[in-house]
Amino acid sequence: MPAPVLIVSGCSAVGKSTVSRLLAGAVTPSVHLPIDHFLRFFDDPFPDPGSREGARRYEIVGAAAAAAAAQFALGGYAVILDSPMFPEGADGVALICGRRDVRVHYAVLRASLDTCLERSRRRDTDGPPDLREFRSLHAKFVDLGHREAHAIDASGPARQVADAVLSAFREGRLAFGQKTSNQ
Repeated sequence: MPAPVLIVSGCSAVGKSTVSRLLAGAVTPSVHLPIDHFLRFFDDPFPDPGSREGARRYEIVGAAAAAAAAQFALGGYAVILDSPMFPEGADGVALICGRRDVRVHYAVLRASLDTCLERSRRRDTDGPPDLREFRSLHAKFVDLGHREAHAIDASGPARQVADAVLSAFREGRLAFGQKTSNQ
């Protein structure tokens, strides 16, 4: 039986990478797969997702990351896929992984806009983020609709957030294809 894939998503500076590293250390054997590594293969790694090329690239990179995640999972490694992935992107990962009988789980880390901005300022020493773009990305994770049960409060310390994700993951509350009280 393949190992699972856990997508850890959310806005910039919410703590995805830190929490993902902690999760990878708590689940063995596992691999931490940051989607940013796939994007850095391109000359312009972070194109505007609203542009035609940006949308195309993010779709292709998502599919490539899903295929890699499925292969690791088939090899017995739980995959922590670290990505600012929206629910429709997670649906695509679940479709690709599902073809190989790999179960996908989806966690959306959420903290207030002010918390994420403060974390971004501490982390990104080369200057503040573009506030308009940052707010826009943050807003896309505020209302998850029928995926609301996948939201995890990320306002606390990273270890606390990782423990909350791990608990929800182990209880099956983050699994795709499983009915929750909000679906």
